[in-house]
Amino acid sequence: MGETGASWPGQEPVLLRRIRLLSVIEALREAGPTPLTVLATQTGLSRPIIQSLADELVEMGWLSALTPEELGASGRTVGRPARRFRFHAEAGLVAGLDIGAHAVTGLVTDLDGAVRGRARLSISPATAPAERLDLAHAALTEACAAAGTEPTRLWQLGVASTGVIDHDGRVMLSVALPGWTGVDIAGTFAAKVGCPVIVENDGRAAALAEQWRGMGRGVEDMVYVHAGLRTGTGIIVGGRMLRGHSGAAGEIGALPAAGWAEAPMHLLHFPGIEPDARPEQIAEFVFSRARAGDEGALAATQRYIRALSGGIAALVLTFDPELVVVGGGISRSADLFLGQLVAELERVCVRMPKVVASPLDAEWVALGAVRVALDAVQQRYFSATAPDPLARPGQIPV
Repeated sequence: MGETGASWPGQEPVLLRRIRLLSVIEALREAGPTPLTVLATQTGLSRPIIQSLADELVEMGWLSALTPEELGASGRTVGRPARRFRFHAEAGLVAGLDIGAHAVTGLVTDLDGAVRGRARLSISPATAPAERLDLAHAALTEACAAAGTEPTRLWQLGVASTGVIDHDGRVMLSVALPGWTGVDIAGTFAAKVGCPVIVENDGRAAALAEQWRGMGRGVEDMVYVHAGLRTGTGIIVGGRMLRGHSGAAGEIGALPAAGWAEAPMHLLHFPGIEPDARPEQIAEFVFSRARAGDEGALAATQRYIRALSGGIAALVLTFDPELVVVGGGISRSADLFLGQLVAELERVCVRMPKVVASPLDAEWVALGAVRVALDAVQQRYFSATAPDPLARPGQIPV
């Protein structure tokens, strides 16, 4: 802002003060513990103004000044050490919940996304919707307990689930889970927890996790493919998730010509699979056999990738992304599929994006649900146009 003169509480408009307070919070969240002089440079405000803002935020509970012990060797200087401040991320907690076909996973994090508690419960695809929701709530409660809190004290809950999810958090269509179509996930959890609830499709949630913590960091245009025995997508355009008018954007698997409905059959019908093998283990089994040189497994995985490539090519031709990320269970077998997938795409794509496998593992969907929750908190409390005032953390309604 180029400010050089001092200004104190009560001498400036409330909105301007709020914007300045938020600029200090944003700078600290991006840079970590920072001295006042550096904060002044980052925000464009004078040091006296930064001093006033930092003191106010410490008094409110949003910042804390690091002690000499916390600073350690980096804080040892000749003369009086510079004061360093950090964002008090522990001021609030959010949760992400992945309601899958075979498991429900809960993560509780602070406002910077550091995991404070987690829980995972196994489940069957045949489980009735009401029981699935109860188990999901049990996983959330267990994760909260591990974080030293309870669901009613969360600031925000993000939920990710298979199926086409509308903007109100209701499942418009699900082919993977019996009876899941029509389930009001947002309404169910709103009645169980004391915080706002946002529901997202699992493929899009995984794409958000990839954009946040994976290969998609800094990428403005990305196609994420969540592949295994089911295939889903998340599409990032201009840095933002594409959801569409009703929440059904990217559901290209509904087209038979895309090949995604056919693709898992090449793995499921592979001979030698144990009768009691869990579905999520089948792809890993077939790819491991292919890795060992089994010609039948190699042929099965090649047919699987060929079928998968048709829908991916359609997405590439439609959105011209900078990056395609393949995640889900198949991502662990990048050594086998990535080269063939690139070759298949090069045959038909006008321009080839970079194609990579996701480095994220089993919690990627729950992590994406956390990102959904954190984005909602950011919009509600830490944006200049936020409807709720920047109150003390203890006064934030939960």
